[in-house]
Amino acid sequence: ALNFINPDELSMQCILIALNCFLQEKHGSKMAFLDGNPPERLCKPIADHIESLGGQVILNSRIQKIELNADKSVKHFVLTNGNIITGDAYVFATPVDILKLLLPEDRKEISYFKKLDKLVGVPVI
Repeated sequence: ALNFINPDELSMQCILIALNCFLQEKHGSKMAFLDGNPPERLCKPIADHIESLGGQVILNSRIQKIELNADKSVKHFVLTNGNIITGDAYVFATPVDILKLLLPEDRKEISYFKKLDKLVGVPVI
C-alpha cells in the first residue's frame, strides 16, 4: 500500500512502524516487497488471467449482498447500485472482515462459507 504514496510525501517513520510490526510476527522474516506498484505488478496480471479465460473483471463496485439458491450455491451478487452479477464462479476483493459481514446470518452454517471463520484479515492489505 505504501507504493501508492509519492516517496517525497512519505515519512520513513511509517515504514519503520510497519516493518517493526511485521518482524514481530511469527513469520515476519518472510515478508517481501513488490518490484513495482501493486495495481501493475499484482492486480493487473490476475485480472488479465481472469479475462484470458473468458471472465469479466468489474471494478469500482460494491457488493450489497450475496444471494444463494435453494441448494445453497451462489445465485448472484447484488451491488449497491442495484446491478445483479451472475456467473459460474466469483472472485471479489474485499477485506476479510467485510466479507464476513456480507454473509447472511442464516447462511453462515453452510460448510463452504464456514471455512471463512478461520480466515484472519491483514489490516495493511
